[in-house]
Amino acid sequence: KNSGVTMIELTVVLFIFIVISGMTIFNYSKFNTSISTQNLADDVALSVRRAQGYAIGVRGSGNNFQIGYGVHFAPKIFTAGSEYRGSEKSFVLFADIDSDYKYDYLSYDGCGAPKSGNECMEILSILSNDKISGIYLNAGLGNQEQVPVDGSVEILFKRPNPEPVFCYRSDVVHENCDKNNSLISNVRINITNNYNGQTTNRSVTITNNGQISVTSS
Repeated sequence: KNSGVTMIELTVVLFIFIVISGMTIFNYSKFNTSISTQNLADDVALSVRRAQGYAIGVRGSGNNFQIGYGVHFAPKIFTAGSEYRGSEKSFVLFADIDSDYKYDYLSYDGCGAPKSGNECMEILSILSNDKISGIYLNAGLGNQEQVPVDGSVEILFKRPNPEPVFCYRSDVVHENCDKNNSLISNVRINITNNYNGQTTNRSVTITNNGQISVTSS
């Protein structure tokens, strides 16, 4: 007799194959989303660490070796051309040329050669599905304040101190720089990826003693 596979056996094998393939594809999508979010969180942390290293390492701009370096974050809704101002899809590494502890882009004409009015050193654009979903200030005792969409935060380092200075602007007018590290204990930057029904979150926390950590949230 000729041996073979019955229709029932073939149906069962195909069903098992479809189930296993579906689980694999689903888990790969979740894994890929998690990796993307983790990579962005690491990029944020490393950018802050770069600013700290530039300041402590006395990186100069022109003949000025006393300037500070920082990272500018703004949770604004992304629009074309908003990269250099910071948004949910970008953040900026800058040199504080005029020593006012904040990022100036009044005369923006490109990045890489910071000067008065345009302190941009590098724009870090987020090209994946990830975004900066929220920025929070912690004033101690668990009191957190979320930076509004029209606000921004600068995390700035100035030699010889490894500790950051947090500058917070709730809008274009009201601002506060915690130059003595007494008002804000840490800044937390939340990163979110919503893709194909999967949501992944990471947080980057920068404390007022210079520590930087990445955690799941």
